[in-house]
Amino acid sequence: MKQEIALKNAIAASDLHDSSSPASSSSVSDSCSSASSPTDLTSPEPELAGATPYDLIVVGFGPASLSIAIAILDTLAPEFRRSQRILFLEKKSEFSWHGGMLLPHARMQISFIKDFATMRDPTSKFTFMNYLHTKGRLLDFVNLGTFYPLREEYEDYMRWCAEMVQQDAECVAYGETVVGLSVLEQEYFTTEKIPHLAVTSVRTHDPARRTIRLARNVVLCPGARPQFPSCFPPELTSRISHSAEFMHKSSELIALASQSSGAGFAVAVIGAGQSAAEIVHYLHANLPLASHIDMIFQAGALRPSDDSPFVNEIFNPEAVDGIYSLSDDRRRAMFDEYKSTNYSVVRSDLLETLYATVYEQKLPGRTARLGMKNLQILEEVNVIDKQGSEKVILKLRDRYNSGQIETAEYDFVIAATGYDKSAIFTELLSGLNRYVPASEVTVDRGYRVKLEENVEARLWVQGCNEATHGLSDTLLSIMAVRGKEIVDQIFDK
Repeated sequence: MKQEIALKNAIAASDLHDSSSPASSSSVSDSCSSASSPTDLTSPEPELAGATPYDLIVVGFGPASLSIAIAILDTLAPEFRRSQRILFLEKKSEFSWHGGMLLPHARMQISFIKDFATMRDPTSKFTFMNYLHTKGRLLDFVNLGTFYPLREEYEDYMRWCAEMVQQDAECVAYGETVVGLSVLEQEYFTTEKIPHLAVTSVRTHDPARRTIRLARNVVLCPGARPQFPSCFPPELTSRISHSAEFMHKSSELIALASQSSGAGFAVAVIGAGQSAAEIVHYLHANLPLASHIDMIFQAGALRPSDDSPFVNEIFNPEAVDGIYSLSDDRRRAMFDEYKSTNYSVVRSDLLETLYATVYEQKLPGRTARLGMKNLQILEEVNVIDKQGSEKVILKLRDRYNSGQIETAEYDFVIAATGYDKSAIFTELLSGLNRYVPASEVTVDRGYRVKLEENVEARLWVQGCNEATHGLSDTLLSIMAVRGKEIVDQIFDK
């Protein structure tokens, strides 16, 4: 039986040229009810009030969403844009991109030409070249003779783009965390067709304030969640961190090491990818000389990333067509063949630097501060109190000799163990189980989710389609082109 559902208070109005701030939206009661919403979204019958639906709501305002916003501004005629109600919801208070991994001197792994506009329209004002020109650094950058900007510079470019989007369109509501999508089945809808999805959000710093907005089109771009191996304790202490938070914790870590006495301060970095290698290199350069760093990984050796030109064609936008058309088995085989472009690999120049560091430790009078613990399977992680100080105990088993077990003690452990790209999407889609079970989500070539036929509202997802769309799905390589593909579909261009 259909529940009678109503919205309390008017749902906030904010479109691409609304002078009011999206953050000033009216709240709906503490929670809402829908026919298929998760338990934590249910409440007794909120009251119905006027609710003008949005033409588009985009969940998240990271790189994937930013590419959509820029494509909207670049490709839609101003008069058409002004007729559309569009809103981006972002849980952070401002735009940021991998702030915890903006290590000094760390460079991008893709060419600056693969920015948010150049591959789609080199004349766009949102190109990286125009950013450099605006900042007065264009000739200086040219003199560097590189296609790979510093990571902190590219993040500043993204911020610059995000600020221009907000200045031009006022369409981003920061400080709002989307907690779920649902369908409001009510007498308000006079047909059996479902024209809108309900997007429920809370104020990031005031979770009691819930807001419901209806939208004809929704795009999910909420990013990924830092992932720890299952052997880590569910409740992490201050002595365990993920690489995603490294730069936010680095000052604290260096201070702890400086205050340490006795045999020195020991840090373990778990992982064999670029992030792990960058962190190891940074720690070796910045921790006190009495400290020790171990890099722990399962592989026999650190491997170089493959960025050779023929292999890099897998990241061309048109490659997605061929990948999507393959069978599941063939796509998995292709993933295995090309995973050395992105997974558990390190750029060659950093590999050489780390090898030189390990070699130099063997010279007379040198101290071995950096250890490479290869072929190690991490089986247990425990935290103990030792003389008033926390220690992290790692149980390691040799990959090829299962009887060889080592227990190692560390003052700090950093897990550079990747990200979960699907958990957030599964949670957000749980309120739509009646229309698209989380275990049966099907995404077409255009990134649109297949919903039940009676749902006229449309839903797209970004960032969790690697298995169907290829390795470029979670990377920056094709975002300029993909952003326009999404915009063209949404606005039927």
